[in-house]
Amino acid sequence: MLRLADLTWPEARAAARNRRSVVLLPLGAVEQHGPHLPLSVDWLGAEELARRVAPHLRRAGWHPILAPSLPYGASTLAAHWSGTVSLSVATTTQLVVEIVRGLATHGFRRIVLTNYQADPDHLRAIAAARRRLTRGGRVQVLVAGFAPPDGRPSAMTDPRVRALMRSPRPEREWHSGELETAMMLSVAPALVRRAVARRLPPAWLDWSAALARGVRRFERMDPSGRGYFGWPATGRAETGRRVMALRGRLIAAALVEDLARGPRRAVRRRRR
Repeated sequence: MLRLADLTWPEARAAARNRRSVVLLPLGAVEQHGPHLPLSVDWLGAEELARRVAPHLRRAGWHPILAPSLPYGASTLAAHWSGTVSLSVATTTQLVVEIVRGLATHGFRRIVLTNYQADPDHLRAIAAARRRLTRGGRVQVLVAGFAPPDGRPSAMTDPRVRALMRSPRPEREWHSGELETAMMLSVAPALVRRAVARRLPPAWLDWSAALARGVRRFERMDPSGRGYFGWPATGRAETGRRVMALRGRLIAAALVEDLARGPRRAVRRRRR
């Protein structure tokens, strides 16, 4: 996959003029992920999603281009934990808008935001940025990974994903639990504190119910907790590889359909 930052300006101009070019822009966060995972989980996860999606797009005739990641995002849930750098919703929105507009100014018309950060405020920022960017239909902006609700099932929590998990309570696996631990073991194993992860007991929490009640801080969800939800000890590298491969395939199938519609038709479809 081409890396935008590695191109010269004439090469970037040629890529922008190619109507089959699709820019993948990873969106992540610098945020606490328990005592066993680094602050970079969502950032690295967004890049891994882009890498998993890209081969499927190539096979469908598209030309994926990886843009430099935006590592910071809205991390309201974890804002009070050491190391977390949480931007406001307004700032996150504006950053995404200006980056995509910068790409569009030079001719790129199809942008996919690959996102691994599921904080509700981060998703609000993505939704707001997408609304602003797609007015007028000149640019098509799609979201891959954790995305604002649009009425379609999410590949990130697809039943086939949960079927690959080892946890006895997959519905309670969330932040820094089995899947994020497994993903990091497959992508950046040296960054996982394995001895710590093996000693962590399960922390079962109905996080979706907590979010529905309006809880917006991890410490309010579990006052005695250590910043993770699920059972990190069940994470395995092979699970991470299989889950991310499946997510990439499912996400890419939806993207190929949406990309074929193009910017203007995609806007009309949302307005109906």
